[in-house]
Amino acid sequence: MKETSIFHAYDIRGVYPKEISIEDAYRIGWAFAKFLKTNLKIKPPSGGPLEVVLGMDMRGSSPFLARELIRSFNDQGIDVAEIGKVPTPAFYHAVAFKDFPAGVMVTASHNPKEYNGMKFCGPKASAIGLGSGLEKIQEYFESSETPQPVKPRGKMRSVEGINSSYVNQELSYLNPAKIKKIKIAADPANTMGALELEELFARIDCEPIKVNWELNGNMPVHEANPIKPETLRQLQQIILNEKADFGIATDGDGDRIAFLDEKAQIIPSAIVLGLVAQELLKKRPGAKIGYDLRSSKITREMIERAGGEPVETMVGHSLIKKLMVEKDVLFSGELSSHYYFRENFNYESPIFVAAVLLLIRSDLDKPFSEIWQPFNKYFHSGELNFQVEDKAGMMEKLEKKYADGKASKLDGLKVEYKDWWFSVRPSNTEPYLRLNLEADTEAIMKNKVEKISKEISSQ
Repeated sequence: MKETSIFHAYDIRGVYPKEISIEDAYRIGWAFAKFLKTNLKIKPPSGGPLEVVLGMDMRGSSPFLARELIRSFNDQGIDVAEIGKVPTPAFYHAVAFKDFPAGVMVTASHNPKEYNGMKFCGPKASAIGLGSGLEKIQEYFESSETPQPVKPRGKMRSVEGINSSYVNQELSYLNPAKIKKIKIAADPANTMGALELEELFARIDCEPIKVNWELNGNMPVHEANPIKPETLRQLQQIILNEKADFGIATDGDGDRIAFLDEKAQIIPSAIVLGLVAQELLKKRPGAKIGYDLRSSKITREMIERAGGEPVETMVGHSLIKKLMVEKDVLFSGELSSHYYFRENFNYESPIFVAAVLLLIRSDLDKPFSEIWQPFNKYFHSGELNFQVEDKAGMMEKLEKKYADGKASKLDGLKVEYKDWWFSVRPSNTEPYLRLNLEADTEAIMKNKVEKISKEISSQ
């Protein structure tokens, strides 16, 4: 069996077909089937076979990988409910709300067009990543065991209407009829977000401006990664030219969502998290709200001001979802524009978040820039990457250097001071350290970034 680097912390990804081929897809299907039977010990319902969900994104290679996964599942006696092209949150919705025991989504998320991969989940869309089962799937995949078909063979059936069902569920937690008419410019970059946004726009009073709307696996205009500011330039210009009230951008599989105001300013995810948390806390006072350790100080302040209990989390969806269950966290978010909601079994809920923001604007009856800018108090560096071979050694060096600060090792190293903080985390798959730093003033932020950058680069 060839060595592989396609297994990452939260999913499988690689260049198709060089790193992930249809032969790999067949073996991954067998490995996942073995994991479900051996490790999760999922039993078929009485009177019928085990059935799992399979969804896919718009990449040209997705149908080929999906076909081999289905064939592999069927060879292992597992039925497949094939739900077609769906955003990843709609895939999670199908597993969780339609009571399937597990599923696999064929997607490479925000990666460029030449990539593809798979995301896995168990009962109620529970995350399967490193530490929660992905390492076992990798172990089976890389073993010398040869897959053997079983009898009776499984079957495949097509299930339609999942995108509509998913958005209906997202909006069932609030009253979309209260959203006042608004002009929205939206750019899903020719990827899966177009499907969920189309369903949203059909259910609210809005004037949509649809940018890069047709599904195209080549992503011909720009990369589908809204946390990269350069991918938002076209949308920003359209917001200004068309005098839109609001802007929305999504990533390749539609589980990340970014927002812009009427001035085409990017609303920081840390403030989006805080705004949604404050709205939720009106009806659920004292609830726990999660925020990843890279988030701005303002997030914690906004949660506390609204009477919530802030819970700092590690980075990564499978880790956050696990913690949300353990600590009964109502809502959580990441710097990367992922937002998780307990009522949706803790999976990503971008349409719910968008609807909450639109309701906030309708209730306050003022432009978005006036809603979020008062919270824009601190100066964040953004995530900076440094190539470091001895990641553990460098983190130990920084820990000693900044021993006078308040240190945390929840995820990498975070050190806090009165007027600034920094976080350094090792990449799970590459020789990189990721630095995030925030300060009370821009001058302090720039000074500290320059200083710590030199220290990391000095290795």
